Amino acid sequence: MNSRLTPDLWMKCSTLVVFATVFQLTCNLWGESGPKLLVPDLGQKTGEIKQVNVTAEDNDAPLVARKPEFSIEARKPELIAEDSADKKTETETTEKTKKESVPEPKPFPGIADSSKPSMKKPEPPPVPDIVDPLDKLVDEAIEVSHRRMLSTEVHTPWQIAHGILALRWEYTLYQNKKRIRAIDWVSTGPNFRGKPWFITTEHGGKGHPFTEPYAFEGHPNQFLAFYGMAGVPLDHKINTGEKTITIADMIRNAKAEVNTDEEITWTLWAFSRYLPWDTEWVSERNEEWSMEKLVRVQMQSEPTRSACGGTHGLFALASAVNCYARDQKQLRGTWLEASMRVRQYAEYARSMQNRDGSFSSKYFEGPEYASDVNKRVSTTGHTLEFIMEALPQNRLNEPWVRSAVYRIATDLIEYKKQPLEPGGMYHAIDSLVIYRERTRPEYAKYLEELAKTKEFSEPVPAEPIVGYSERFEQQQNTAQQNTAQQYQHQQQYQQNNQSRDYQQARRRGLFSRFR
Repeated sequence: MNSRLTPDLWMKCSTLVVFATVFQLTCNLWGESGPKLLVPDLGQKTGEIKQVNVTAEDNDAPLVARKPEFSIEARKPELIAEDSADKKTETETTEKTKKESVPEPKPFPGIADSSKPSMKKPEPPPVPDIVDPLDKLVDEAIEVSHRRMLSTEVHTPWQIAHGILALRWEYTLYQNKKRIRAIDWVSTGPNFRGKPWFITTEHGGKGHPFTEPYAFEGHPNQFLAFYGMAGVPLDHKINTGEKTITIADMIRNAKAEVNTDEEITWTLWAFSRYLPWDTEWVSERNEEWSMEKLVRVQMQSEPTRSACGGTHGLFALASAVNCYARDQKQLRGTWLEASMRVRQYAEYARSMQNRDGSFSSKYFEGPEYASDVNKRVSTTGHTLEFIMEALPQNRLNEPWVRSAVYRIATDLIEYKKQPLEPGGMYHAIDSLVIYRERTRPEYAKYLEELAKTKEFSEPVPAEPIVGYSERFEQQQNTAQQNTAQQYQHQQQYQQNNQSRDYQQARRRGLFSRFR
């Protein structure tokens, strides 16, 4: 092939090859290099995931709803019993957490029909690696509150029943210098100042009605509502001295005695925990009632004119709406109106929240800050208890809610050695318990089962007061008859006065003609 090339063509080819070689070397020395593949360094350590805390300013939250700094290290609650044999390795726990997706819990679990607890020790739920500091604070506040022990020989049924509302099956009392479970002791049929806690009626049984301030039930069916919050089952037995009644008997009596002349707040509260939303019945006055009618009657009550700022009535409405929403996907009619009122007053509370997270000490009447810890714990605790029942699950992590939870938990811890009024304090504790039940349902359920299986001293039952219920019913009937007679006398007196005034006026008119 080379023999066929002419000298001129050969020279041109050689020159082209030399020029191309020189051009390539120049580009390699002075030109920009092309893209290269990134080669990973296998010896380098993997990066760690960092937790970023988003402040309230980043979310453009209002000043009153700023998320506080959590700097309190809380102890682990003593109620948690860990068994080394049952512990799992961190790898197994992590793999199980990754594989299993925990569904969103129902905010308000139902109450079991059976009172027979399982004697098997519950297995502790997997604890996440990253623990919210607010959760630690809530656990410590509840654990500290357990140390405020009441005595069966000193404190009233009203005070002790509020403790059952807040601490449920974990609540204990002192009896003869021994710790006993409060629910077990109340079930034995105790008495206070010669009067039993519970009495039998024609339709079942009920808590002893009001006799003096802070002694027995301050409102009809208040004790029944407290038992509903504690999850006491329908077949739970209570001794009244003459016979044994159950929670179902108390519900049957509440249905029979309900009326518009008395407060129905706690009846609605209890029924929303025990009965379906479409329950209907006829009272002893032959009046037709239903859950929806109870809601309508409750909505006629003005919160600012009710006890504790109307928070109990709003809680009962929120609980009833939640009972309806668990079965029906869409709110209609009375239920929609009740839901709108609940949301309205939740926003009222938020708009009047103080800088430190506490709510107004005037409840919904206007903004006010309480420097007295007793008043602050009571007003903020009552309001937060209602909010815990009113808000949907996706709003529990909002800064203003966390700020209120932080305020209550901090006050209960910092003032643990200072005497606090039982009513407001226990409602505040109940707000934290509901918060834990909704944000950590598995952990809360484990603590409840653990409390039921924990052994305490056997309570010593009091001497039964035989025949008290019959005497009480006779006294009530006599009092009602006297009241009815007094009412009739007043009506007749007013009618006679009106008739006499009319006759005198007519006589003056007749004689005025001759003046």
